[in-house]
Amino acid sequence: MVKIFKRLLLIFTCIVSQAKANEFIGTWQLVSGEYLNDKGKRVNYKSLNLRSIKVISKTHFSFVTMAGDKFWSSDAGRYRVTDNQYIETALHTSYSAPKGKEYVFTFKIEDDIWYSSRMENGVRVEYEVWHRTID
Repeated sequence: MVKIFKRLLLIFTCIVSQAKANEFIGTWQLVSGEYLNDKGKRVNYKSLNLRSIKVISKTHFSFVTMAGDKFWSSDAGRYRVTDNQYIETALHTSYSAPKGKEYVFTFKIEDDIWYSSRMENGVRVEYEVWHRTID
């Protein structure tokens, strides 16, 4: 009996640590953000009335973004996480990104808030704040 209890405890511990290890799994709602446009101007998402939902599974992500009531963009693909990077690999996009392009973000998650920042050539080109929704 003790042997069975120890095995069950070990299995439970593994499941809990795996679930905790991937804090990204779930549904996220965009709170705020900004990006650097093609002219090098910083654009606040609020000025575009952007709204977005991102869904993340164990291996894949997808998001749909609206500007007011009009479609803005979408993307779906695979992702992976390192100690301080969340890396999306684009597979299906509504914008002109080559299939397989990687978007590398540094991140921080506090409670149910996800802070994400993407750099290119030493310049921040994207910054987003997401809130985990209750499913």
